[in-house]
Amino acid sequence: MPFFDVIANIFVKAQGIIAILSFAVTLIALIIQQRRLIRAQKQQTYQRLELASNEVFRFSASHAGVLVRYQASQPDPSIDFQNMIVENSVADNHIFQTLNLFEMAVRFRHAGILEDDVFGSWVIWYHEMLESWYFRHIWPAIRPNYTKDMQRIFDGPVRDFDPRMDDAERREKFFAHVAKELDCPVVKRWLRDAA
Repeated sequence: MPFFDVIANIFVKAQGIIAILSFAVTLIALIIQQRRLIRAQKQQTYQRLELASNEVFRFSASHAGVLVRYQASQPDPSIDFQNMIVENSVADNHIFQTLNLFEMAVRFRHAGILEDDVFGSWVIWYHEMLESWYFRHIWPAIRPNYTKDMQRIFDGPVRDFDPRMDDAERREKFFAHVAKELDCPVVKRWLRDAA
């Protein structure tokens, strides 16, 4: 085999190796770029969720004098809540805003946008909602407006709520329920890990 044929053969093989290496480097760069994009998207989505939650906090602060009566575990028997149309509307709006955030959090968690440990921190809000006598009172009427996930999260705990149960025990039971319904072991361990 003449010398130039050997050189040409080596050159052809080198071109093939270079092409494969170029493809591999391009593929790795694309994967890295895609991961960065996904991470940035998750961060933006989480920030939007946090900003939306801040709006609920502002609403709560603006109407704290009204909401305190609705967020107790039992209604004050000395108050006629049926004739408190404006106050009931404020309490309803607070619940609707909060449940909408809860739905978003569950959807983002299912989509892998909201990490399990971040979602675990939201479940305590779910529990606070459950503690409200007014929420438990109106849940059967408003539940068709919410996703199956929300219904699974709240139906049983609303139905089985026992105000005589110890708060810590009720919280533990609720977290275990949410963990089971959403198949999220992080939520099941949340209270223990957060302590």
